[in-house]
Amino acid sequence: MRFPLLAALLVPTLAIAAPKAGAPKAHQMVETKGAGSGPTTKTVSQCGVKILPLSVGNQWTYSMVPAPLPPDDQIKRISPAEPNTIVITVKAIDSKKGADTVITLEEKSTTDLTRDPKKPVLDERTITTTITCNAKKFEISPDSFFFAGEPGGYLGLKLDSVEHPKGTSLQLTNGGIGEAEWREDVVAKWTRVPHEGVDAKAGKGKLELERRFTPQQPEMISTKAGSYKAEKLGLITTGRVTLDGAAADTKPMELPAAWVSTLWLAEGAGVVQTLNPYAHMYQLSAATLK
Repeated sequence: MRFPLLAALLVPTLAIAAPKAGAPKAHQMVETKGAGSGPTTKTVSQCGVKILPLSVGNQWTYSMVPAPLPPDDQIKRISPAEPNTIVITVKAIDSKKGADTVITLEEKSTTDLTRDPKKPVLDERTITTTITCNAKKFEISPDSFFFAGEPGGYLGLKLDSVEHPKGTSLQLTNGGIGEAEWREDVVAKWTRVPHEGVDAKAGKGKLELERRFTPQQPEMISTKAGSYKAEKLGLITTGRVTLDGAAADTKPMELPAAWVSTLWLAEGAGVVQTLNPYAHMYQLSAATLK
C-alpha cells in the first residue's frame, strides 16, 4: 500500500529519471488488432474509452515483477511494502448522475509480510474507488491503482473531498490517449484517521497536485496474460500539502521532486503494465473482460 502521505513529505528530494525535454512527445496511434495475444474486449466501454474497458464484472489481476532498475537507497527508505497482487473489479456503473457516469471499482491488494516460512503472514487491503466520466472528462480517484500505478490507497488518511479544477486524468482522443501532452490539477481535503502509532487528532489539511502527462512511443508488452501493443504514458507529479491551523507564515510542504510514473495501456484490455516512483513494477497476469 502507499506510504503515508505526510511522512513522505519529510524525505529529501528523490533523484528519479524524468522524461527528457527533447524526447518525442507525439506518436502515431498504433493499430492493435492482431498485434498481441492477450485477452481483450469488443464491448463498447463507458464514455467512449477504448484503453480501459469498463463493464460490470470486468476484472484485472496484476502481479509484481522486477523493475528495469532497482530503487536507490533514498527510495528504499520511504518505500511501502510492495503488494504481490492487485485485483481490480468493476462493481457498479451508475449513469444517472446528471451528465456524468460513475464507475465503482473494488481494489484488493495482497502483500506477503512473511518472515518465518512456518508462520505465513498475508496483509490484505480492500478499498472502493471511482472513475467519473462524460464526453469531456475522465476523472480517476486519487486512491485508485489506475491513478498513478500505486496500489492500496492512503494509509492513515481519509480523503474528504476531491476536485479537479483543471484538466482530467485521461484526456481521450478517439478513445485513446492521443498525441498531445496534458495536465491535470487535483485538490483534495484530507483528515487523519485512527491508526496504530498515529494521533488521529494530529490534523487535517489540503493536498494540491499538478500531474503532467506525456504520451510516448507505443511498445509491445509481454505479460503472463499475453502480449499487447500498448500506448505508453509518462506522468510527472508535483504538489504540496497545507495543514489546517498552521501559522500564517508556515510554508506548504512540497512533495518530493521528479515523482515519475509510467503506465502502459492497450486498446480493449486496459492497463497492462505500470512503473511507479518507488521502482515498483506491476504487470497484468490475468483478466476477465466482457
